[in-house]
This record gives sequence, C-alpha cells and structure tokens, in this order.
Amino acid sequence: MTIKKSQLHPAKALARHLGGRLARRRRELGMTAADLGRAISVPAGSVSRLEAEAKRMDAVQLYTLSRALDVPMMYFFENSPVSLPSDLGHAPRPETVEEAVRFIDAYFKIDDPKVRRDILGLLKAVAGSEEESKPA
Repeated sequence: MTIKKSQLHPAKALARHLGGRLARRRRELGMTAADLGRAISVPAGSVSRLEAEAKRMDAVQLYTLSRALDVPMMYFFENSPVSLPSDLGHAPRPETVEEAVRFIDAYFKIDDPKVRRDILGLLKAVAGSEEESKPA
C-alpha cells in the first residue's frame, strides 16, 4: 500500500520534502553523497540518510548544507507540502539577518566543541532571562 504525500504526518512530509530538495540540489551540482559529506565533514551515509529522510535535519545541518550547496536555507522549503506557520511575525530587519549570519560564521570557526556548547548555553540563558523580564 502506497501512502500519498497528503496522508503523511506533517513532520514526515516535511522530512521527505527536505530530503528530496537536498538530493536534487546535490545532483544539480554534480556531487556525489561522498562529495557532499566531505564538504560538510560527515560520512556519505549520513548524507544518504538525510536524503532518504531516515535522519531528520536540524537547523545547523540546514545551514551547513545551504552553505555547501550555495543556496539560501529557504531553498529547502520551497514548494513544501507543509505550510509554514503564518504567525512568524514580521520579517527581521536586513541588518539583523546580516548580524545573525556573521554570528553563525564566527560560531563555526570555533574549533573547540566545549567552547561552542558554552557559548550556546550562554545565549540560551540570556535569551531566557530576557523573556522572563518582559511584562506579561
């Protein structure tokens, strides 16, 4: 029995779509899974699992893949069978996006994984304290 895309759980449908977009872009560039794996420092099998939606992509993987495949992160969501939430608020200011990209680039230049985890923990703590201090 074949399950139609429209019958899939939204998360599964999105995973299938993301994997398909990943495979399509990789092939467009003439890359093998091994080539892409080397470019993002993961085994070729990990790339294959992402494409086959056996492994879910997280935001960091999407960012890394978008850089390696020379596409914006939103490329992966184009024509998605799952509608994105409409309550995402207003679009961020361009300078905020540029600042975020510079931050992410700097973050990935940090070689020590413990330092990266500490920085992430600090960001979460600061973001959490700002949320708590907002009036209800």
